[in-house]
Amino acid sequence: MITRILAALILILLAVVVWQRGSVSIAHRAADNAGAARDRAEGQRDAAKVELSQAQAVITTERANAAKASAVAAQYEKDKADAQAASDRLVADLRAGNQRLHVRWQAAIATSELSAAVAAGAVTDGGADDRHQSAGRIIGAADACDAQVKGLQAFALLCSGGVR
Repeated sequence: MITRILAALILILLAVVVWQRGSVSIAHRAADNAGAARDRAEGQRDAAKVELSQAQAVITTERANAAKASAVAAQYEKDKADAQAASDRLVADLRAGNQRLHVRWQAAIATSELSAAVAAGAVTDGGADDRHQSAGRIIGAADACDAQVKGLQAFALLCSGGVR
């Protein structure tokens, strides 16, 4: 009878030991899984920090590029307005007689001045004003084209990463 009790106690103790070992093994596995999950989370956190840093760098670069592009556009608009002002100033100077057209443009004026009698009786046909306007438009268009080319070149330089 004592042998049976001792055998039963030994069996119970063995069961407790096996159960304890299983519990410890489960706890170690859970700790290992938690450590692996922590490592993955830290890796993801570090990757997110790198992505955030890269995104901030891109945003900073884009803001700087936008400011530079805005400055290029403003300069273009200023150059275009200056070209229009130069054209208007030329037309006004031609009308006031402060500027003279090239000889090719003066041909109609020279023809009308051949005869003083004809010139005295002639009615102005608006030809001189038309020539003045045409000269102003030509100069204005050339200046506007120059401003546009400069603006586009500055923008292309900005886009290519060059320094202006």
